[in-house]
Amino acid sequence: MSSNAKIDRLSTEKIGKLLWEMASQTTFSLLVYAIYSITDTYFLSVGVNSLAAAGASIIAPVLIALGAVSTTVGAGGASVVSRALGEDNATKASRTVANTFLIFWAAALTITILGAVFIEPIVYLLGATDSIAPYAIEYGRIIFLGALTSTGFSAIIRADGNIRYSTAIWVIPVITNLVLSWLFVMVLHIGAAGAALATVIGQAVSAGMSLYFFFFRPNRSYQIKLPYFKPDWHLIGEVLLIGFPSLVKNLSASLLVIVTNNLLKLAGGDTALAVYAIVGRLYASLNMPQTGIVQGMQPLVGFNFGQQKFGRVQEAIRLSLSGSVLYGVFVLGLCLLFPAALISLLSTESAIIGAGQTALRLLALSYPLTGVVMITAASFQSIGQAKEALWLTLGGILLIKLPVLLLAAHFFSLNGIWAAEASSELILCLVSWVMLNRFWGKTPRMVGEADPVTHIPAKQHRT
Repeated sequence: MSSNAKIDRLSTEKIGKLLWEMASQTTFSLLVYAIYSITDTYFLSVGVNSLAAAGASIIAPVLIALGAVSTTVGAGGASVVSRALGEDNATKASRTVANTFLIFWAAALTITILGAVFIEPIVYLLGATDSIAPYAIEYGRIIFLGALTSTGFSAIIRADGNIRYSTAIWVIPVITNLVLSWLFVMVLHIGAAGAALATVIGQAVSAGMSLYFFFFRPNRSYQIKLPYFKPDWHLIGEVLLIGFPSLVKNLSASLLVIVTNNLLKLAGGDTALAVYAIVGRLYASLNMPQTGIVQGMQPLVGFNFGQQKFGRVQEAIRLSLSGSVLYGVFVLGLCLLFPAALISLLSTESAIIGAGQTALRLLALSYPLTGVVMITAASFQSIGQAKEALWLTLGGILLIKLPVLLLAAHFFSLNGIWAAEASSELILCLVSWVMLNRFWGKTPRMVGEADPVTHIPAKQHRT
């Protein structure tokens, strides 16, 4: 199938079929990453000790910050590229990709230099104890040095309609990372440095695949020429504005993790931080399918919005919400019924398994809710309404999640910290629902296009 035919499918085939195809492949790639994340934590926990796993967990805000950079240019670039292709403007799509590379390289180089120079004070700021800090420094130094390799621009590849390649760009590097992590930690006993080195090598494979896709792959939808790398400040501004909610969300999430680590250090010390390293990784991994639904939905929303097929936009959002909530209920049931079995996948220490069960149960209460928030923010971002996405992500973390976390920790100590996620997600879920209903009420539909809820053609349905 030609690249143009792949793109045209986004506006012609049934939304349910497309969403299933795209979401299932993105979910598969994310599940592979989740398996790697779980296994990597297991290697550190069993191959070294729980403090090494906690050390890698302490560096999580750094990885989130690196992800914030790539997600900002990826989400912003993907939105611009999707709409440009929908408008049949290949030149704008090409210039957009070239400028996203410029943005990322400049930001990643800055992060590398600052991180390598200030690694020791950084790990203590992130919440490390004296017992955990050596592992965090060992792991974090290598992660900082590998920052330039930390993206594959999979969101822009999905915007091109190439779901299989966007899946491969996740799966192949993750498998590489997994094999090398086992080799370096379990066989060669390099420790936390080995796990970090495996991560950077996996990222390098992803970056190489990305360069091939955009610059060397035959039958490309658009050609990226050398002159396109000249900074286009208007395009850069558009990419950053649209991607800014992703940046704020990830940086705010990084701040939230830092605050959580420091609260846990005060409330429970090394044990609490080790529990968070294990249970937090498990919680995030089980959340991957919801992220996959969001990533599968975004190209459909952006492309069809560019073609003014608003009924298809609404249907994609509605089906994504349904799938996310159903999955959330399912995984909540697993965590409530089998917490010890799930935690034992990552740790053999009885203290971690015992203390982690309550933490996992309380964290899991947020699963049916979190997808609603993610899909709402991603929907506004995909159609270029950055302000609405920004309010939901920035306000959600800084105005709701952070205050709820601080209050819960103050009044309920450890259990309050674990329960804070679900409490804040409930509030955000209600806000998201209001925002989506307002959006649906104001969105016009083309004449003859059926409403995704009532199935009445637009000429018969008042909007």
